[in-house]
Amino acid sequence: MKRPIIAVVAAVVVALGALLFTLVPSADPLRLSRSGVTVVLDKASTGAVAAEVEVPADVDAVSLSATMPQMGHMTSETVAQQEQPGRFRATGELFPMAGLWELTVRAGHEVVTFEITVD
Repeated sequence: MKRPIIAVVAAVVVALGALLFTLVPSADPLRLSRSGVTVVLDKASTGAVAAEVEVPADVDAVSLSATMPQMGHMTSETVAQQEQPGRFRATGELFPMAGLWELTVRAGHEVVTFEITVD
């Protein structure tokens, strides 16, 4: 009597695990590069996002912001902290909802924009 119950419970656990695995969005890092600015986002999704920004070594200030032109949304500018010359890191909520976003990186006097689809 116990074996069929154990088998059913095991099957349910496996099925739930498989379902959760397919529902959880991929959290692969996203690498973007243009005009001497490289941004690596830990994920392209809503919620807190960590961004590593590589710029020329003479750049002393970096900030990021995002806009969703179709909906008229804009996020506040997130100031990145310098880790070493040419490398900055920022963490914040860049994308409050899923959809097509424009990520703007201000690196010194240079402004670079990337299009990102957020899950």
